[in-house]
This record gives sequence, structure tokens and C-alpha cells, in this order.
Amino acid sequence: MMTDPSSASDQPLRILIVEDESLAAMALEEVLGMLGFTVVGIEDNADGAIAAAERWRPDVVMMDIRLLGPRDGIEAAAEIRKRTGIRCIFTSAFGDPETRHRAAECDPFGFVRKPYFPAELQRALGHAVEILRGR
Repeated sequence: MMTDPSSASDQPLRILIVEDESLAAMALEEVLGMLGFTVVGIEDNADGAIAAAERWRPDVVMMDIRLLGPRDGIEAAAEIRKRTGIRCIFTSAFGDPETRHRAAECDPFGFVRKPYFPAELQRALGHAVEILRGR
């Protein structure tokens, strides 16, 4: 039986959701809450995501690759990592090799394909918890 990855410490993992589809963002927020994580905010574009990461300092960013506006989630993740050191878990329905290669350059905790499955989200976030709290 898998243990709750948020229980690795007294504080649950704090997550920023970056998703351009509001219904998908709300559904992800609900699933993350059921898994025991804390969602600190939701953004739908790269500039908002960067500002939110700097303001809220989440442990992890759940980053969609396709976002509203001219910049995509990979660009936002790279900027967040550069400014704050915060890593992401990419979420996308698109898993082509070029996209995955660009995403890998951001040193993400993982890559979760849409549609989301709670067990897959829990596995990716459990990996992030091990890295963040295992030091």
C-alpha cells in the first residue's frame, strides 16, 4: 500500500497549478487536495506563473505546457527555476519527443500525461517529496 507522500513531514507539499483550462485546473486542485497536498494558487499564463512562484514559493509547480499568451509552460518553468530554484512537474496531453526534450532541460521532477490519473499524480509528487525532503 502506498503511503501519503505529503506525510513525509508535518507540512503538506505546497503546489502551484499552472493550467490554461479553468475546469482542468479546478479538477486538478480537487484531486491534489484529496491526495493531501496544499494548492497555493492557480495561474493560466507564463507571466502569472512566474510572479506567483516568486510570491508564494511553492515546493512544486504543476506546469501545463500549453498556456494562455505568447510563452509556453516550458519557458515559464525555465524562468521559475532560474529565479527561485523551484522545479516543476510538467502536465500535458502532448508528449512528442521535441516537447519532452525541451521540457527535460528544465530539470523537472517528472512528466504527467493528461488526462490525469490520481495514482500517476501521486507517484510523480511522491518522487518530488523524496527529492525535496530526502536531503
